[in-house]
Amino acid sequence: MQTIEDKIKLCLTVENLTSDINLELTKEEQSIEMQQKFKENPVKIDQKVNEFMQEDLMQSAWQVLDKVWNCPIFNQAVISKELYQNLSECYYLLNKIHQNAIDLTKKFNEVPDFLPRFFQAIKITFIGILQLEQIGLITNDKDIESKQINEQYNITQNRQRLNQKAICILIEFLINHILSHLTVLFETIEVRREKYELRQLVIYLSKLQTCFEQLPSAAQLDIEDIFCYDRTDPRWQGLNSIISEVVLGPREQISESYGKLADGILLANAMISKGSEFSSEAAQQVMQGFGALYYLVAKKEAKLKANHFMAEPNKNLIFKVWNLGESGFLSKLLPLLFPQITYNTKIYIPQLFKPLVEDNILQQYKENKINRIQNDCGECLNTNLPTCQELLLKDKEKVSVRVLCHYNLQEIQTLSLLQQTLKLIQGQKIFDQIVIHIHGGGFVSMSSRSHQTYTRKWAKNLQVPIFSIDYRKAPESPYPYGLDDCWQAYMFIMNYIDKYFNIKPKKVVLVGDSAGGNLVAALTIQIIKSGARIPDGILMAYPALCLDIKKFTPSSLISLNDPLLHHTVLKLCISSYVPENFDASLDPFMSPSIASDEILARFPPTRIVLGTNDPLHDESFRFADRLLKLGRDVKITEYKWMPHGFLSFDVIQGMKEAEQTVLDAQQIIQNLLQF
Repeated sequence: MQTIEDKIKLCLTVENLTSDINLELTKEEQSIEMQQKFKENPVKIDQKVNEFMQEDLMQSAWQVLDKVWNCPIFNQAVISKELYQNLSECYYLLNKIHQNAIDLTKKFNEVPDFLPRFFQAIKITFIGILQLEQIGLITNDKDIESKQINEQYNITQNRQRLNQKAICILIEFLINHILSHLTVLFETIEVRREKYELRQLVIYLSKLQTCFEQLPSAAQLDIEDIFCYDRTDPRWQGLNSIISEVVLGPREQISESYGKLADGILLANAMISKGSEFSSEAAQQVMQGFGALYYLVAKKEAKLKANHFMAEPNKNLIFKVWNLGESGFLSKLLPLLFPQITYNTKIYIPQLFKPLVEDNILQQYKENKINRIQNDCGECLNTNLPTCQELLLKDKEKVSVRVLCHYNLQEIQTLSLLQQTLKLIQGQKIFDQIVIHIHGGGFVSMSSRSHQTYTRKWAKNLQVPIFSIDYRKAPESPYPYGLDDCWQAYMFIMNYIDKYFNIKPKKVVLVGDSAGGNLVAALTIQIIKSGARIPDGILMAYPALCLDIKKFTPSSLISLNDPLLHHTVLKLCISSYVPENFDASLDPFMSPSIASDEILARFPPTRIVLGTNDPLHDESFRFADRLLKLGRDVKITEYKWMPHGFLSFDVIQGMKEAEQTVLDAQQIIQNLLQF
C-alpha cells in the first residue's frame, strides 16, 4: 500500500506532473533531490529571520534583506539590487510554501477534498522553484539543462538579453499579491472552514500558475520595450506628445463606481455557478434565482464564490455569464436601457468577395506572405446581388448587420419607379458619411444588440447611419470566420449599399471595442493587403491588439484581480478564438501590433481610447509607437483609473464616469469624418 510520502514523490514524477499542468521534467531524480533540499532550507531561513529581527532596526532595509534573503544561486554582481532582492525573497517563499504543502498533505491525508489541492500546490511551487533556479543559472552564465522543465515554462534567454525589469515587475507582484497570501493561508488553514479555505486555495493557486506561465515571456521581453522605461525617459517623448490624459474623477470615486458595477458582475458569476450545481435546466434557473437573492445579501460570500468560479472556469458557464444580456430574462430588460432611435433594421449580407479562409491563410504562412501587401483579395466573386427584400430577409447563412439611423432611411428597391422619381424631385436626403461598428465580447459573446446603449446615441447625435456587424463567434466559429464576416460586410457596404438605401459613402470610419477593436485593426490590415478602399479613420476602444497568450506585458497582471477581464477568462477567450493550427505570434490578423511596417505605413488616422486599469492597456501603446515612428496620424486618449469596457457602462446603475467617455468617442468619430 502506498504511503503518503510515496504519493508526494509520485505527484512530482513526469507522468503525474504533466497530467495537471502540462509540465515535463527531463529527470525524475530532480524531484526527489529538490524535496530533500526543501525539507532543510525553510527551517534554516526561519532561524535567520528570527535572529535578524532582533538586530538594530536603524539598519537600512537593504542591509537587513541582504542578510535575510542571501541566496547564492543568483549572481548579485550582474543583476540589479531590486531584482536580486525580489528573486531571493520569492525563492524563499516558494520553498516555504512547497514544504508547507508537503506537511499539510501528510497532516490532512484523510481529508479527500484538500489532498488534490495540496498536491497541486506542491507541483506549481515546484515549477516556480525550477524557473527561479533557471534564472540563477542564467545569471551565472551556466547551462540550464539540469533544470529543464518544458517548452511552456522554460526560461532560455541568455544573460545579456534577460529582461531584468520585466522579471522584477512580475516577481514583485507575485510576492505582494499571491505568495504573501498563500503563506498565511498555509500557516492558518483549518479543516473546519473547509469550503472557505478550499476556495481561497483554488483562487491563489490559479493566479500562481498564470504568473509562472508568464515568467518565461517576461524574461524574453525585448529589453528595449517601452514599458521597461519610465514615462519620463526620452524614449517616451514621442508617445507622450500624442497621449491625452483625462481624469474623470478622484481615484477613490472611480474605484467605488467600478466596485459597484463589479458587484453586479460577481453576482452574475455566483448566480450561474450556483445554478450549475444542478443537472436539470429548470432546477438551474430556479437556483440561479435563489442564488441571486442570497448573494445580494451575502456579498462577501458572492465574491468568494465568483472568484472561485473564475479560478477554474467552465468555458460554457463563463460564456453564459457574458451572454446574460443576449438571452433569458435579462435580455428582455436590456431594451429598457436603450435610447430611442428612429431607424433600427437588420440586413443580411451575402458573401460576394474572396473569403478569408483557413487554407488561404495557412498558405500565406507557408509562402511568408501573411504580413505583406498582395493587392489580390478585393475582387468580387459573385455579382448576383440580392434584391432589397432578400437583403432584409433573415438568413443565418449571411452576415447579419444592424443599421441604426436618426432618420428613416429609404429602402430604394422597395419603392416603385414613380416613388423613386418623386423622391429625386423632392431632393431626397443622401447620406455620404457612415460609421461601421464592430462589437466586443471576447470573440465569444455579445452582439450589436447589447452595444446599442451607446451606438444609438452616436447614430442620433452624429446624424449618420451606423452599420453594426454581428460576426460569427467562437468557439463554434473560431478565427478566421468572424474576421471574414467583417470583411464581407465592409466590402458590400462600400460597393453596393447605395443600391439599397439613400447612402453613398464618401467618408467611412471603423469603430470597435475590445475584441471588436482587434477586428477593426485586423480588417484594416486586410483592406490594405487587398488593395481595397481604406477607411478614412479608425477608432479602437481598449482593443485586444495581441492574442499571443505567451507575450508578457505589465498591465496583464491587472487581470489577476479584475472581475470582468479575469486572467482565466482571457485565456479561455483566446484559446476559443485561436485554433491550434494558427500562430498568433506571427499572424497580424490576430495580433495587429505585429503588422509589418509596409502595412502600418498605409494605416488611416488612428484613434485609441483606453483606461489605465485595463489588462489590455499596454499593447495599444506599443502599436501607437510603431505607427508614430512611421509618420502616421495616431492619438491616444487615456482615462486615469478607468477599467476595461467603459463604453458599455454608460447605463443606469453603471458608471457615471462612463457617460463622458461615450461623448468623447462620439467627438473623435465626428472629427475623423471631417478629415
